[in-house]
Amino acid sequence: MATLMLSPRGGPALGTLLRPLCSWADGLLHGMAQPGTWDHFYTQQDTAGTPSHFNWFFDYTAISGLLLPALRECGSPEASPTRVLDVGCGTSDLGLGLYRDSPHPVHIACVDVSPVAIRSLHQLLQEAPPPRHPLSQIHLYVADATDLEGGGFGDGSFHLVLDKGTCDSLLRCPKGPGQAGRLVAECLQVLCPGGSLLQFSDEDPDARVPFLEQVGGAGVTVQEVGHIAGICYYVYTLGRPALETPTSGALD
Repeated sequence: MATLMLSPRGGPALGTLLRPLCSWADGLLHGMAQPGTWDHFYTQQDTAGTPSHFNWFFDYTAISGLLLPALRECGSPEASPTRVLDVGCGTSDLGLGLYRDSPHPVHIACVDVSPVAIRSLHQLLQEAPPPRHPLSQIHLYVADATDLEGGGFGDGSFHLVLDKGTCDSLLRCPKGPGQAGRLVAECLQVLCPGGSLLQFSDEDPDARVPFLEQVGGAGVTVQEVGHIAGICYYVYTLGRPALETPTSGALD
């Protein structure tokens, strides 16, 4: 299972990590906002003919102890499924891990702009074990995380939105802050009142918290996930106020 670690925003280590990975790393560095870049990236990952998970930063097991309690805290009553959105999922094992392990029913939507990534993830899903809870579901979508409404995701659709590295990749693009800001706004819009957006990043809180407060509002909390391969990771949490009322129905 491959894992790629990104350095803090603008740091030089990203190129160092990518160059051994693929010969066209400079193109990836400068084209992270372009769908074609990711189609090329995930096509390269599947050159052996057998899809495999590719995880930015770390894999599901590194944060499962944090995610499963988060499902309980922001979810619906135990008899109803907790609705989870994984934005910019790529071929990560994050959504599949929650689908497999959650003791309570979950409906998970994995979204990526690259149809190549979604196709590979679909193949991996076919080989995955059944979910722990028989009512759990997982669905894969080709959609732009900076335009979730355009992708058919309504206001108030999810209890929990997960972003592992997607905001980071946008922040490294020429129009990074604007695109990343739209991503955060879209993620908050599709949250149920009282729901949470969790962003996993290696960016220091001194840089990430002011950005999130500017684009997402006050009330950002930060927790250290831990050190993995010498890099410190954080989870940043933003919520949608519980008093707000969504304007459209949730996803089935």
